[in-house]
Amino acid sequence: MIITIGRECGCNGNKIGRALAEKYHMAFYDKSVISKCAQDKGIYDRYPDFYKEVPGNTLMYTISMEEDEESVLYETPKKALSGLIGTKDCVLLGRCGNWAFKDRDDKISIFLTGDEKWRTENIARKQEISSRSARHKMIQTDERRKSYHEYYTGQAWGDAKNYDLCLNVTDLGVDGALAVIETYLQQSGIEAGK
Repeated sequence: MIITIGRECGCNGNKIGRALAEKYHMAFYDKSVISKCAQDKGIYDRYPDFYKEVPGNTLMYTISMEEDEESVLYETPKKALSGLIGTKDCVLLGRCGNWAFKDRDDKISIFLTGDEKWRTENIARKQEISSRSARHKMIQTDERRKSYHEYYTGQAWGDAKNYDLCLNVTDLGVDGALAVIETYLQQSGIEAGK
C-alpha cells in the first residue's frame, strides 16, 4: 500500500503522514528523506528541480503542453520516485505522489486543506513567527506547490477529482483526519503488504 498526501501549507500533513506510517508500519518519505535517498542512490542530479520542488523552466513547460499527456515532463515524477520507492509500502508526502503512482492498485491519494486563518495560526504557532509572516509563508508555499504540481502533472493541484480522499482539517484536526483516513482505508480493502 502506498498513501500519498498532497496538502496546503499549515494542514499538519507531516504530522498526519508520520502517524499513518507509524500505525501501518511503513516508511515515511518527505522532501528531506526523498532528497537524501536520491543522493545516496546517485540519481539526484538527474531530476534536481523535481527533488527541490522547483517547477522548472517555462520554455520546457510550453513545449510539454504541445505534447500528449504522457510527455517526458509528465513522466518525471514516476521516474524520479519509482527508483527510490519501487513497490514498497510507504507514506509519501507531496512530490506529485498521486500522479506518480496513479497506476498502482494499492495507492490511496489524499489531499489536505484547511481554512486560511486556521492554517496561518497553526504555522505561526509551530514556527514561532508573527501571523503576518506566517500568512506570507503560507501563500508563497501554496503557490510554489501549486505551480510544481501543475508543471509536473498537468493536473489542477487540490482538485478533488485527482485524489481518492480530500479532507478539510480545520474542524477535524489531526486525530479526526486520521480517523477518517483509517475508516477509508478499511472500506477500500487495501492493506499494507498485500
